[in-house]
Amino acid sequence: MMDPRKILEEEITRETILINPGVLSESYIPDHLLFREEEIAQITRHFGRFLRGIHPGNLLIHGPPGTGKTHAIQLIARSYNSFAKEQEIDSEMIYVNCKDKTYYQIIISLLHELGVNFPSRGLGVGEAVDALAKHLKKSNGAYVFIFDEIDKIKRSARDREEPMNALIYRMSRLDELTGKENVAFAVISNRTDILQKLEYFTRSKFIPEIVYFREYDAKELAEILKDRAEKAFKLGTVDEAATRLLAGLIKKTGKDLRWGFRVLKEAGLLATNKVTEDIIWKAVEIVDRDMLKETIQGFDLDQLIVLWAIAFLEDAGITPMTGIVYRLYKIACDELEWTPRTMRHVMHYITPKLETQGLVTSREKGLGRGRGKTLIFHIEEEPVKILNLVEKVLSEKFGKILDHVTNPVFREIRVRGIV
Repeated sequence: MMDPRKILEEEITRETILINPGVLSESYIPDHLLFREEEIAQITRHFGRFLRGIHPGNLLIHGPPGTGKTHAIQLIARSYNSFAKEQEIDSEMIYVNCKDKTYYQIIISLLHELGVNFPSRGLGVGEAVDALAKHLKKSNGAYVFIFDEIDKIKRSARDREEPMNALIYRMSRLDELTGKENVAFAVISNRTDILQKLEYFTRSKFIPEIVYFREYDAKELAEILKDRAEKAFKLGTVDEAATRLLAGLIKKTGKDLRWGFRVLKEAGLLATNKVTEDIIWKAVEIVDRDMLKETIQGFDLDQLIVLWAIAFLEDAGITPMTGIVYRLYKIACDELEWTPRTMRHVMHYITPKLETQGLVTSREKGLGRGRGKTLIFHIEEEPVKILNLVEKVLSEKFGKILDHVTNPVFREIRVRGIV
């Protein structure tokens, strides 16, 4: 049996070409963002007016994933806050990532950033908004609120309104609630249709200036990867052909730079002397497998069963329409001795979560005149790969056994082609 101490000794003495892995992490914010100078200048000038006492209006920042939106705004916020402090101007930029937070939790995050002592649970969102307005009314400062990934707000069962619309509407009305214009805000989204998702009255209050972050081209991606590799690796240990290959894969597969940096880091751990194209291919396989498993492991039991149901139907050649998905979900719940959620809950809360994670897409289809509409779902990965992963996570995380191959109930559904 291998001695763990010996393994640890080998690990700390092993030569590595990856000398600064932190610059490849998602949390790393470089001092300079390549090919984003114009967007950074536009946003900085926009909110810079606040430092002169001029209300700048609100911003909508959008563009595809991995185009530098988050890093740009964090870089700007860092500069804005340090500059305001140096100039003794009472103004602050506050960043909140909305992903997987409820509307209530987002308001609580703002209150806590502002130093307001407000309970994290137990009260309603109306009381939280009132507390925010009360604090802002008393304050002499000017604030810029940044709401990143606003389209990924988690919907709560207590929400009476669509949470993204509610948040933007309340933020747009803060001047009416406080009697002063001391708040501007920006929302950041990957979606191009975010304004169309808002209700008319919200759009008419919001009226943002728009900043679009376009996709990087392959040459720019290669330059960014090369720049980051030079900071992370020993000099001359990453082939330029390897970064060009990785840039090409990002463009071809629709992945983003965050994925590219993770692949580069994995390649650095695999390589002994140099990161080559062969090493990149090996790293891609490892990263894709790990990221898919990490995503699925983060789901709760109902989300796993719904994902399993959609994957099973696609694998069996049965169109995963709304009603069919729900029926199979209920059958799977019976097999697992688990109380199913309502159809409304599944379609309003669970399937949107799966779509947000990029595992599932849906499209609307009419059922014919007078018969309404349904959603048709599609698994983005190989259905059988999803089935096997979900079944493994169900067993390891929840102690539940679901077998799409041997279970006679599911075998019969597959043979008959109906649920």
